[in-house]
Amino acid sequence: MMRRLLFTTVMAVGLSVGAVNAQSVNDGSKALYYNQLNKAKNIFQDLVKANPADAEANYWLGQTLLEDENVAGARAVYEKALVATSQNPLIIIGLGHVELLEGKNAEARAHFDAALEPTKSKKNKKYGDPVLLAAIGRANADGGSTVGDPAYGVEKLTQAAELLPKDPEVMVNLGLTYLKMGPENGGKAKSSFDAALERDPSYARANYRNGKIFESQKNAAMFVDHFTRAIEADAKYAPAYLSLYEYYSDKDVNKAKEYLDKWIQNVEKDTEIDFFYADYLFRAGKYQESLQKVKEIETSLKDPKDFAKVYRLQALNQDRLGDSLAAKSTMEKYLNLENPLKVPGRAYQEMAGYYIKTGEEPAKADAMITKAIDLDTAVENKIALMEGLASVYEKAKLYDGQFKWMYQASKLKQKLNATDYFYLAQAAINAQQYLTADTIAQKYIENYPDQIQGYSFRVRALTAADTDTTSGIAIPAYIQFNDFLKKDAQKNLSRILGNSGYLINYYANVSREYEKAIAVCDEILALDPQNAAALQTKELLVKRIKK
Repeated sequence: MMRRLLFTTVMAVGLSVGAVNAQSVNDGSKALYYNQLNKAKNIFQDLVKANPADAEANYWLGQTLLEDENVAGARAVYEKALVATSQNPLIIIGLGHVELLEGKNAEARAHFDAALEPTKSKKNKKYGDPVLLAAIGRANADGGSTVGDPAYGVEKLTQAAELLPKDPEVMVNLGLTYLKMGPENGGKAKSSFDAALERDPSYARANYRNGKIFESQKNAAMFVDHFTRAIEADAKYAPAYLSLYEYYSDKDVNKAKEYLDKWIQNVEKDTEIDFFYADYLFRAGKYQESLQKVKEIETSLKDPKDFAKVYRLQALNQDRLGDSLAAKSTMEKYLNLENPLKVPGRAYQEMAGYYIKTGEEPAKADAMITKAIDLDTAVENKIALMEGLASVYEKAKLYDGQFKWMYQASKLKQKLNATDYFYLAQAAINAQQYLTADTIAQKYIENYPDQIQGYSFRVRALTAADTDTTSGIAIPAYIQFNDFLKKDAQKNLSRILGNSGYLINYYANVSREYEKAIAVCDEILALDPQNAAALQTKELLVKRIKK
C-alpha cells in the first residue's frame, strides 16, 4: 500500500467542531503526514472516545489504520461510525476506500456517489462538496495500479483542486492517480506535484514524489536532488531521509549512516528503526553484528508474519557469512510468511542464487528468477536480473544455465555492443554450445568487423566442435581469421603461424589436398622466408605429390 502522507488541512463536512477539537484533529493529521502512526492513532482514538459522533476523528482514525495496512481494522471503525454519525458522508467515503482496497470497486463507487450526490447545490451542480471530492480522490490514489478507478479519481481530484485552490495534498494525490494510468502520464504527474509546490513550497511530500518519479527512471542525479529539496523544505520529513539512505547504502556507507541517523531522529521508535539499523550493519559489512540484531528483532516479534522481512535480511547475512544452506532455509521462510504483494523481485533473485549455491535443481532457480522478472516492468531491470542469475550459474560452473540467461537477456536488448557479444560467445563456449557460439561470433564480426575477438571466437568454437579435425568445419574460420590478421602481419605473425599450422595439418593429413597445404606454406614463407618448419613441410609435401 502506498504511503499516504496527508496534508494537515482540517476537513469540515457540515459539522460543528470546537476550536480545541479542531486543533486536536489537526494534530492527528499532522502526525499522520509525518508517518507517526501511533501518535496519530492515539489522538484520533481519544477524540472518538470523547465524541463517538465526531465524523472527522472517525474518518482519520480509519485512514491511520489503512496507513498501518490494517484494512480490517479500518472497516470496523467505519462500520461502527456509520451508526454513531448517522451515516455521515465522509464515513461512507471511508468505507468505500476500504472496499477499493478489498477489490470491491462497484460497491465503493456506489458509496462514493451516494455520499457526494446530496451535497450538490444549485451553485455547484457538477461537483459537490470539495472535501468529499478530495476524500474520494485520495481513496482512488491509494494502493497499486490495479486498485481503484484512476480515471474517476482524476475527475474528482481535478474538481477538488478547482474548489480548494490552496490545498497541496489534492495536487499530490492527483499526480499519484495519474501514475496509476501508466508511465505515459508521468509528465502529468510531475506537473501535478509541481503545482502542489506552487500552492505550498514547504509541502515536502511533493518534492519527495517528484523524486520517486526520477528514481523509477534510474535518474540518480534528479531523484537525489528532489529528495534533498524535500528535506530543505521540511527537515522533519522522514521518508526523504530513508530514500537517500537506501540510495547511498551500497555506494557510500558513511553518508548512508548520516541519512539513517536523521531518519531515526524523525520517526517513532519501533521495530522499523531496529530493522534499518541492522540493514545498515549489513551494508557496512558487519554481518555478524547485523545477524545478531536481526535475531533480537525476531525474538521480539509476537507473530513472524508481522515483520517477515527480517528473515530476508537474516538470510542475506547468513549467505555473506558462508552458510548458504541456512540462507536458503531462511529465505524460504521469508517467502512463505511475507505477503506476496510485498516481496520485491530482488528477493526471488536471491532465492534463485541460494538454490544454485546449494545444488538444488536449476528449475527451482529458474522459477524464482522468472517471478522476479515478471514483477519488474522495466526492461533494464529484467536484463539485470537475468545477467545476475547468469553470473551465479557461472560461479557455480553450471554453464548451461549461464548461457541460457545471458541469451535471454540479449534478446531484450535493442542492440548488442561488443562487450555483449564477447560475453555471450564466451558463455556459449563454456556451455559447449559450439555451433551457437559460432553464430554469435559471426554476428560479432558483422557488427564489429575491426575487432579481433569475433574471429577468435569463431576459431575456438568450431575447433572445439570438430575435436578430431575430420569434418573441416573450422577451416573457413581459420582462413577468415588469417585474412584479418594479415592487415598487420608482422604484429600478428605468431597467431598467423598457429592458424596456418591447423590448416596445413588438415589439408595434408585429413583432406589430402597437398596443393592447398603447399599454398599455406608459401603464405608463411612470404611473411617469414626463413621459417624452418614451413620450408621442411613444403619439401615433404612436394615429395608426397611426386610419389
